[in-house]
Amino acid sequence: MRLVLRLIDAVSYLALICAGFILVYAVGHILLETVLRSLFDTSTHVLDEFIGFAILSVTFLSLSWTLRDGSMIRVNLLTERLSTKARRWLEIGVALCASGLGAFFCTFLWRNLAKNWKRGAVSESVAEVPLWIPDLIVFIGATLLILQLAAHALRPFIQTQQEG
Repeated sequence: MRLVLRLIDAVSYLALICAGFILVYAVGHILLETVLRSLFDTSTHVLDEFIGFAILSVTFLSLSWTLRDGSMIRVNLLTERLSTKARRWLEIGVALCASGLGAFFCTFLWRNLAKNWKRGAVSESVAEVPLWIPDLIVFIGATLLILQLAAHALRPFIQTQQEG
């Protein structure tokens, strides 16, 4: 079981690294567009679309590691008043519910991805990006988040076994 948790962490970290590269690309594309428009009165004509895809990708690919790292925004109004044991059980319950809801959400993401793949749907820009590509990135990111949520629910039990 610990191996599975490590694998989920490793894949989440790899997704975070990919998100970092995409962010560097986005900044580079914005700088290129700025230079092209300012100095050469031309454009790549795909900045809005590609930066939109980049933001979407960075967001979804970084979610699972953000959860694992404990960096997600938390509202502790209720949980800070609970005992450590009650807080742990509440977090486990919330993580399990979120995993279930996320899995349900992923069925819709998968259907949309499959539909765009089957139809050969492309974006309406000059680049005509196949829409299954951003759909796939969102699906991967959401799936990793669900796996990380499930791992978050299991970790206290794994740690208890190690101590015992």
